[in-house]
Amino acid sequence: MRPADRAAARSAERRGGARSRRSARTSRLLALAALLWVVAPGAAWGQFPDLVDLSAQYMPGTALEDPRPTRAQVTSYEVSANVPIPLGEKTVLLPGAAYHVEAVSYADTLPGFDSLRAFHSVDVPVLFVQLLPRDWSLALRVAPGLAGDFEGFDGGLARVSALGLATHTLSERLVLGGGALASFSFGTFLPLPAAYVDWTPTPYFRLEAFLPGFATAKLLFSDRVEIGLRADLAGNAYAVRDARVAGAWPCAAQPADDPATEQDERSARPEQCVDHIAYSVATAGVTLGVRAVGTVWLTAQAGHSLFRRFEPMNADDDGIPGGGQSMPDVFFFRAGATWRIPKS
Repeated sequence: MRPADRAAARSAERRGGARSRRSARTSRLLALAALLWVVAPGAAWGQFPDLVDLSAQYMPGTALEDPRPTRAQVTSYEVSANVPIPLGEKTVLLPGAAYHVEAVSYADTLPGFDSLRAFHSVDVPVLFVQLLPRDWSLALRVAPGLAGDFEGFDGGLARVSALGLATHTLSERLVLGGGALASFSFGTFLPLPAAYVDWTPTPYFRLEAFLPGFATAKLLFSDRVEIGLRADLAGNAYAVRDARVAGAWPCAAQPADDPATEQDERSARPEQCVDHIAYSVATAGVTLGVRAVGTVWLTAQAGHSLFRRFEPMNADDDGIPGGGQSMPDVFFFRAGATWRIPKS
């Protein structure tokens, strides 16, 4: 690589770096919110999550900004389970486990394209619920876990999130709550405020929201059918340990420089090496739930994405210059089965 080319490359990196860091911060905040709504309360009467929840989401393939003409299609799968353990008349402990995977398939790829096909996360949340006098309750939840492509394991895959939420039952129809949530992953601590509302003005309508995670408005029919609108913020941050990335430039120095490129491949560039990827998606659509038996519900949702973006990040949790991409918004379909805790 010629000296003049190196100077030009450094100048371009500085110009793109500021833009990348701004967009990366936005994407990381969205990924944080998406990660933490998993530890959000599921029902206002005790902040209890569901006993078992299974879901799958499909989004059709779309063209990437770079490299063209590569197309990527993302399908997500998730399973979680929680076990309530009474510790007293007004105290409950709920340990659980959750697994999520983003499965990616590609079409029209170019030679040399590193197709990372699966990103996994495993979390082990523990929820503590204490019912307090005067219709107050307190929920505290901690969820350590791992997130990455699972091609290799090290301390960089570890993460932890936490939630503290106090709720007040103002009446049989209205519950309000507030608190805070936080996440620590890839060397970055990110806190956020949290708010919760559950309003059932009539037996046939319910409005529920946990911000920044989700909001839903439903019509209820005889505790058998639910239909309404729902908006979600989803996504995650995943460590990349694939040998095709870790062993290539800029993560690793190469024996010789390629004269056809501007970069000097004989020297590694850690600030340009992809250590992890933040992926975020916001969706809105129509949701339908049908009670199959007992408290087991079958659910379906169809709608459109409002925002989709992924950001490659280096080991310092800074965006890779020029690496972030916004993906075209598309139709989506989600289906699931949920075993809810019976209300007593």
